[in-house]
This record gives sequence, C-alpha cells and structure tokens, in this order.
Amino acid sequence: MVIIIIVAILLLTAILAGIGVYISVHKSNHEKETEEISKIAVSGKYSVALRPATDSFAEKKPAIAEIEEWLNIQGIDKEQKKKLLESWQQSIDQSVKTINEGDINGVTTYRIALGPKDKNICRFLHPDHFITREQISRNAEVLPPYCLGSDSTVVPKLPWEKDDDTGGWKALLPKNGSYDVPEWRQIV
Repeated sequence: MVIIIIVAILLLTAILAGIGVYISVHKSNHEKETEEISKIAVSGKYSVALRPATDSFAEKKPAIAEIEEWLNIQGIDKEQKKKLLESWQQSIDQSVKTINEGDINGVTTYRIALGPKDKNICRFLHPDHFITREQISRNAEVLPPYCLGSDSTVVPKLPWEKDDDTGGWKALLPKNGSYDVPEWRQIV
C-alpha cells in the first residue's frame, strides 16, 4: 500500500511538473509573439510596409466613378471626359508605382515634380519640399494628381542627389491640421 501511495505521489508530481513546463513554454512563446507585434506597430519602417500606397490613395483620392459622375454634371463631352479619366488613372498608377518601387529600394523621402499645368495651383509646395513615406501613408492627398488634367509626378528625393531647381530640404507641413491641397473638382 505504501508503494502505491509513493508511486501515485511520484506520478502526480511528474504530471504537475509536465503541466508547469507546458504552461511556461507556451507563455514564453506568447510573450515573444506579443513583443514582435508591438515592435512592428512602433517601428516606422514596419508600419510603412504594412500600409500599401494603393490603400492610402483609395482613402484620400476620389474614385473614377465619382469623378465621372461629376464630369457628367459639368456637361463635358465624351472625348474630353475619357481623356481626363485616363489621365487621372495614369497619374495615380504612376504615383503608386513610384512609391512601391521606393518601398522595395528603401526610399523614405519624395518630392513632387510640378508640371506646367500644376505650377499655378500647387502653392502649398515649397520649391525645396520633401515628403516622407510616413506622411504618404497617412496623407496620400499630398501626392498627384491634384486636379483633373494634373501633370505633376512624385519622384524619390535621395540625400545625395541635387537637382538644378531643388537641393534644399524643407518638410511639407500641414496648416491647421491639413494640407492646402487644391480641390480636385477643377480642370487644369
């Protein structure tokens, strides 16, 4: 009888020890996963990678259907409307392509190369401006296209490059919590 009690105690001790090891291993794994997730949420590089440019554009730029509806109200002929819609979509596609390539290549700052049509309406851009990838994630409205017929493009602004018309570094900052981007409901 004493042997049975001793075996039962040893067996119970082994089971409890096994349960303790199991719990501590799983708790340790859970803590590591939680720590990695919190690092990703805090890290600028990781948070950028988690926010695709297409999603940012979808939130901040009007959809083609909305633009087409507005153009119908304006009485724009079919040919002109088709050109404006194609131009808008091409501009968005080019901006997304540039940002995606920049993400792959580790580019973190960009600038807007103003086209002749946009020079008069984009007064919110200083000649030496730059836009960070984090700004783009949260505020895609700062990227072209700005209006229908817009001819500006987004280009990487690399620290070692110096252009003839730019060369300084001035951050694009919001005024009163927003950027003074032109209303898209105009044709340039």
